[in-house]
Amino acid sequence: MPLKNTIFYLFVFLFISSCEGIKNKNGFSISEKDRITLAKQFHETSNYFLQPSELYRKYKDSALQAQPNNVDYMQRLSYSYKKVGEHIKAMEILNKAVEIDTANGKADVLEYRAWTLLYYYRDYEGVVRDVNLIKKITGNTYNSCWGEPCDFHKGQALYKLGKYNEAIETLTLVNIEENKLGFDINDNYMVFFYIGRSYAQMKGYDKAIEYYNKAIASVDKFPEAYYQLGLVYEIQGNKKKAFENFKLAELYVNYKMGEPYIERFDEVFPYMIKKELINLSNETK
Repeated sequence: MPLKNTIFYLFVFLFISSCEGIKNKNGFSISEKDRITLAKQFHETSNYFLQPSELYRKYKDSALQAQPNNVDYMQRLSYSYKKVGEHIKAMEILNKAVEIDTANGKADVLEYRAWTLLYYYRDYEGVVRDVNLIKKITGNTYNSCWGEPCDFHKGQALYKLGKYNEAIETLTLVNIEENKLGFDINDNYMVFFYIGRSYAQMKGYDKAIEYYNKAIASVDKFPEAYYQLGLVYEIQGNKKKAFENFKLAELYVNYKMGEPYIERFDEVFPYMIKKELINLSNETK
């Protein structure tokens, strides 16, 4: 038997022995305090292993055997299942954690689920539902979902649902609330970009150009914004400006809005830009 598995089963044996020993001595099951201590031991031991590993999940499972309503352990266990592609199991665990957390008047796990539903599972209705519930639970207009404003997630979800006016309203609210908090909203290039995308989808091309330019004013090496500007100018028949923006998108394509763990919406790739440049070249021959 591999050493790691041997260590795991030794811990399980010690856990069971501890429980039985306390039960025989005191005449009742292990105390809540001792359960928390044992759960913490299993939880901390799990961290010696890589999160996608089976041993990591075994130790987390054991921690939850001792403390079954610990939402932090559940959430971390769901990460591991998600990383190995067991998405049904991951969501079962995460949903249970959300159920427990919200029943206690908390929204921490719900904030993570909203992020997960948007970027991993493309459940846009679920994102809108979760963000609305987060606001109801916290009583706050502005909340953070896993490092980004929750309304930014909701705005993207509404955009993907084709509810463009609602998306613009929600994304604008991000800027309003962050301005109140003292943030420099001129840095919100992603917010500006998706407001621009929403206007473009509604054929409000002048407003789309305005917001794409705001995004570029925040981050000048923003190929997605240049690419979308090129598409708008091409629709408007301004082939010169379309070509200029596609060339800028090509120049800065290595700065595209990629993320290590998620795939952003509207991410641009070299083949997309090349296709538009070839089309323009053919049209001008």
